[in-house]
Amino acid sequence: MKKYINFLLLILFSNFIILSCAGTSEDEDEYAGLTEEEKRQQQELDEIESLLGISTDKSETKSRAKKPTQKKEEKLGLLSSEDLAAAANQPVDTKKIKKLEKENSKLKSELNQKNLLISDLKAQVQLQKDRLSSTESRSFSSGAASGYNLSVGDVSLEEYERKYQEAYDLFNAREYTTAVQVFESLLATSVNHNLSDNAQYWIGECHYALRQYDKAIMDFEKVFTFPKSNKLDDAQFKLGLCYIRIGENQKAREEFQRLLDVYPKSEYLSKAEGHLQSL
Repeated sequence: MKKYINFLLLILFSNFIILSCAGTSEDEDEYAGLTEEEKRQQQELDEIESLLGISTDKSETKSRAKKPTQKKEEKLGLLSSEDLAAAANQPVDTKKIKKLEKENSKLKSELNQKNLLISDLKAQVQLQKDRLSSTESRSFSSGAASGYNLSVGDVSLEEYERKYQEAYDLFNAREYTTAVQVFESLLATSVNHNLSDNAQYWIGECHYALRQYDKAIMDFEKVFTFPKSNKLDDAQFKLGLCYIRIGENQKAREEFQRLLDVYPKSEYLSKAEGHLQSL
């Protein structure tokens, strides 16, 4: 009898060991693929469910343990896609940008016109002063480097014409800076000679050739202070070209249109019309 009891105990002990190993193996399979932290959390959850008498399928529990992380990743991915889409589809207010650029260009043009008007008024004042002082005797030098000197005061028409021709020859020789000095010396001598308006016009041509278009604009504007000048339509046409050079196309159109309106017999009509069509 005693041997029989010992035999039963041995069988029970063996079964206990086998069941324990099986449980351990099953637990290991259950938590396979989880991190240590996830295993610990799942084990605690299993113990709580066991105490509450809740029976949960192991595969379902394992799937549930992975779902929060999976959902979180999917949500983050969705948000990231939405943010990228919103950034890509962000509308650009091109109308507002164009409006600001147009206003900026208009302000620049108005400022330029005011500066030109001020310069023109100053030039007219200076010309009036020159007329009043043309009979005064004083010396004038156009610069030691140029070597051209002309005494200020009334000079003979022959002397004025000789100096004018010298300045014109300098212009044709492309010695524009020296030519400007001689032309200016003539105007400083007197603005009442028949060639004074021409001298003023060629000063503008010199500055135009030197690509000093702002100065050229002021020079050509001064030509209009000589109402009977034979260079009025020339100066008007060159004003349009100057404004093209500085990018003021609207102002250039205005100057070419003024040429057509005021000087209908000008030799520059066809050229002005061509520029109006291209602007």
